[in-house]
Amino acid sequence: MKITFNIDLSPEDRAALAAALGCRDAEIEQRLPGHARAALMEYVEAYLGRRAFSRGSDILEHRLSLLIAYAYDNRILGEAEVSRLFQTTLPGSRGLLRSTLSKYRYQLQNAASGSAKTALESAVWVKADNEYTVEIKAGNLVDILNQRLAADYGGQKPIGPAKDSIATYLIAPGSYTKLCAAFGAKPVAK
Repeated sequence: MKITFNIDLSPEDRAALAAALGCRDAEIEQRLPGHARAALMEYVEAYLGRRAFSRGSDILEHRLSLLIAYAYDNRILGEAEVSRLFQTTLPGSRGLLRSTLSKYRYQLQNAASGSAKTALESAVWVKADNEYTVEIKAGNLVDILNQRLAADYGGQKPIGPAKDSIATYLIAPGSYTKLCAAFGAKPVAK
């Protein structure tokens, strides 16, 4: 079914909404339909009796899973993005992401795999250090990569944070090769 409607927003609200969505004012109309679809799906599932939550955290986890699926094209969000959307602290957002990825692991499997593949394909080989560096804004995605290493390639070195960096991680060559194979990523040339 197709549903369309208009909403009126003041210039101040548009500016606040653009900040929450992490986009420019001109991009709001392209971004909002995915968010509207996620919100509508949340209500439809509730009305059909498929989701009857009694805890606020369950509602937020379900809402985040729908946003990942519909508004962010199956991409795992970073903690800062979740903080902007849900008005939470970074540690709160990290916890919300962790619990959402755990509770909805099967529904978000494609999102996790696709995000892992994208991260691996954006890695940079640092010859001097004999390792790859990659910027990952979702710490929970690093956990997913390390879980895969632990489960399938226990002898490999885990991904670790780069010194003096918030979102840059180091990947040993052997671990990188195994992870690229596991997630179907095209390895970056050395």
